[in-house]
Amino acid sequence: MRTVLRSALLALTITSTAAFAQSANPSFHGDIHQLEANVLATLNVARAQPNVYVETLMTYRGYFKANLVVIPGQTIDVQTQEGTVPVDEAVDFLSTHPTLETLQPSETLRLAAADHVAEQSRTGKTGHFGADGSGPSDRTLKHGGGKQVAEVIAYGAVDAEDVIRQLIIDDGVSDRGHRILMFADHLRYAGVACGPHPEFGTMCVIDMGDTPDAKPGGPVRRVQVAAMDETKPKQ
Repeated sequence: MRTVLRSALLALTITSTAAFAQSANPSFHGDIHQLEANVLATLNVARAQPNVYVETLMTYRGYFKANLVVIPGQTIDVQTQEGTVPVDEAVDFLSTHPTLETLQPSETLRLAAADHVAEQSRTGKTGHFGADGSGPSDRTLKHGGGKQVAEVIAYGAVDAEDVIRQLIIDDGVSDRGHRILMFADHLRYAGVACGPHPEFGTMCVIDMGDTPDAKPGGPVRRVQVAAMDETKPKQ
């Protein structure tokens, strides 16, 4: 018997979160560090070879039946909010997007991301702020870094491809903030941390910066954070 999951998104501008509600929670299998490396590698393929990544999206588009994604060999289907609309938008976006430099790994950013995964793996909370109100920049400061950090989070993904695909497609997010942020040409470094999540099953945090320690290394950019849209999964 197949299980149908309904997608829901939580979004911030600049720092963004994507969540896919799971009634049958997924889990990551194998070496978590390899998974994290795969997430960064997959993102870098999309940045460095956007035309190649378009082929991946077109394959995924073929699995849609109206707003339902039915992937052969999987027993869980995903009910999207917008169907193929954001997939087609992502294809158009990538088809004309210039090649970007790949993101280099940063230990400072990885440690900041790992702190957030560790906390939310315990608490089951979502979003970018810890129980004490600390945000992404507070976590980089803790590890000797600066404040110029951008963050995206994917909840409920089953593998690295799923993490990156859902953030690029950005179903249910009107401004496609995740997609825009992941293709920001000024970003040069990233740290990835993944782990379990009590409600969504899995989570992956990607922290990105202009510099490896998120300290100023170029023009100062203003970052305005909007209120979180606490849209909850449909039951």
